[in-house]
This record gives sequence, C-alpha cells and structure tokens, in this order.
Amino acid sequence: MKFLKQKNMKMMLYGLSFLVLYGIFLFGWRVLALVVTANIFAILTEYLFVRNKKNNRVSMAAMVTATLLALSVPPTLPFWMIAVGAIVAITFGKMVFGGFGLNMFNPAMVGRNFIYVAFVNAMTVNWLQPFTKFPGGFSVWQKIGNLTSATPMIHFRDTGELTELSRLFFGLIPGSVGETSAFLIILIGIYLIWTKTAKWQPMLATLLSFSIFTLIFYGTNPLPLIFSGGLMFGIVFITTDPVSMPKNKTAIWVYGFLIGFLTVLIRKYSLFVEGFMFAIIITNSFMPIIEIAITKLQKKKRS
Repeated sequence: MKFLKQKNMKMMLYGLSFLVLYGIFLFGWRVLALVVTANIFAILTEYLFVRNKKNNRVSMAAMVTATLLALSVPPTLPFWMIAVGAIVAITFGKMVFGGFGLNMFNPAMVGRNFIYVAFVNAMTVNWLQPFTKFPGGFSVWQKIGNLTSATPMIHFRDTGELTELSRLFFGLIPGSVGETSAFLIILIGIYLIWTKTAKWQPMLATLLSFSIFTLIFYGTNPLPLIFSGGLMFGIVFITTDPVSMPKNKTAIWVYGFLIGFLTVLIRKYSLFVEGFMFAIIITNSFMPIIEIAITKLQKKKRS
C-alpha cells in the first residue's frame, strides 16, 4: 500500500494531533484507540477502491477524514461504530464522487451524520465528565463514572442557562473528543492560516453570520454559544475543506453566511441541539448552483 503525500493534509494532521493529545488528557487513552480504529478502516476502504487503478495510492486526506471523524464523536462510542462511520465517510462522502478532489461534501461530516442518525443513543445519551488535573487521562484507559446526559448545548436547550465561559474556552466540559477546547482550536486555526493550510474567509464568514443570527434569534451574547458544541471545531476544520468549499471568493462568503444562519436555525427550532453538522451538509448541497449563479452574475457585470 502506497500513500499520496500531500503537504496541506500533513499540516492539517499536525494540527489535529494536538486535539488528539488533549482529548487523551480529558478522557483517557481510549481516545487514541478511536482515532487509530477510524484511520485503519478509512485507509483500508480507500485502498479497496483504488487498488486496481493506475494511480493506486491512498491519499493522506483519508487520514484527515478519519481523524476529524474520531474527534467529532463522544469518547465512549463503541469501536465498531466508528469503524462503520469511517467506511461510510470514505465510500459515500468521497469515493462515490470519483475520489480525492471530486467530492461535494466533507467526508468526515457524512460519516458523523450517518453515525448520529443510525446510532442516536450512542451519540447523544451519555457523556463523560473530563479530567481537569494532570496527569488526567494520560494515566488511564478510559475515565470511569461521572456520566452526564447534558453537554453545554443540551443544558442550554433544557434550562436556558449558559455554561461558564472559562470552562467552555479551555474545554473542561463534557462533549465530543475534539470539540471541547475553544482555546486550543483557535490556536490550531491560527497555525493553519499562518501556514496557508486553510483560508480565513470561510472561518470569519461563518463566525460573523452565526453571531448576528444568534443575537437575532436568541437575543443573547453569542460567545458562549460559539464555544458550545461543535461550532468552533467545524469553523476551523470543516468549513475550510479545500475540496467541498466554493472556489469563487464571493461564493465563499455566501457559503459561510449560510452555514452560520442554518446552524442557528437548526439549534433553535429542531430537535438537534448541534446544528453545524447538518448545516454544512445542506450548504454543500446547494453551493454548486449558488456558485454558478454568482459566477454568471459577475461575468455579466464585467461584460
């Protein structure tokens, strides 16, 4: 088995490795096993599709997809479920479109949405309270006990109360493996922008849109809701996917605007407390048409 070396994917994996380490600290070494399991099944799935092709190398993007998927699920998720999610992510999020560079959806979000819909209890019922003091999870396989049914987003939906901002910022909250620490995600986001691995425009567009519509729909400070759930994780790692996001500069801002708006709308009016994963899939579905329309309008103005 050979791998297609991709600089941007390598830089992304470097950034994600810090979230994996922090996830281990919060929840135990089982986090690493989730990441490894997802990677094994993602790589094998892609290899089965490309093995008989002339260019039969597995892209490093498969590793990024698998790692993003593992970081977007609860630390207690059964291994066989993350394996199924990885297979679905690569098969239906990528290879059915022709492979790397041709997919219209972010494969990791395709996998996460499938797991969420197919295994809803495993994704929503029980959440581990994280370790808060060193060595934390570095000394155990998995944190035992202290289960809760409420993440900050669930708590806000049920009570209207916002979680303390400092806890949200540093990730000392129950939640999916990689979504908890806004501080660490922001640092990695700066690193990705600085190394030109990711564009800042979709990040800013989504953030501004979410903030504006949070003020409109909730009438509250948007910061705690920005730091709750998977929004920051999605803004930095998912909206910036170079394959599934639009190429036109104006379309990128429309793209971010739609994601932010739909995330607030879904959080406010649906049964799903975490709206981002659905918002990105819906936006990806319509962006090709929107981008074509924007491009045609721009050409008309120039002519």
